[in-house]
Amino acid sequence: MGNAKLLLSAVLATSFFVTACAQKADGEKAADTKPAQAKTSALSLFALNVGNSQQTDGSVLPSTLFLPDDKLIASINTKGKATSVPVTATLTAMTDGRVLDEVAKSITTSVDATSNFEFSRQAPAWAIGRYLIVVSIDGKKVGQQEIEVVQSLPEGARP
Repeated sequence: MGNAKLLLSAVLATSFFVTACAQKADGEKAADTKPAQAKTSALSLFALNVGNSQQTDGSVLPSTLFLPDDKLIASINTKGKATSVPVTATLTAMTDGRVLDEVAKSITTSVDATSNFEFSRQAPAWAIGRYLIVVSIDGKKVGQQEIEVVQSLPEGARP
């Protein structure tokens, strides 16, 4: 009778082990058959320039000083390949940390590229003060640029 209990215990333990392994294998198989995510990325930030107008080649003339009525355009130069990768540019007022605008695009490219993000004014003019533009690729901060809105530009500040 002692041998029967030992044999029964061994059979139950083996059965449990085999069932657990089969469930793990099925779980691994299910994970392998999930569809691949749509986005792929080897995209990185090469340059961030902020300007007030877009040139014919898509770039902006970089500046750190702007007038209250200027457009604020973050021009992001990227290197690498990407398929549906989210890129975000966020404009924050440095005086109080408020996010004033956030512009997002989904980027698909197989070459180095330039993407422009124009911020929208929430008032007739930008308030005098300092602002921070932060760029994120696929949710990761990759660059930032501080700018300032001033009442008037110093002589020679713009071509």
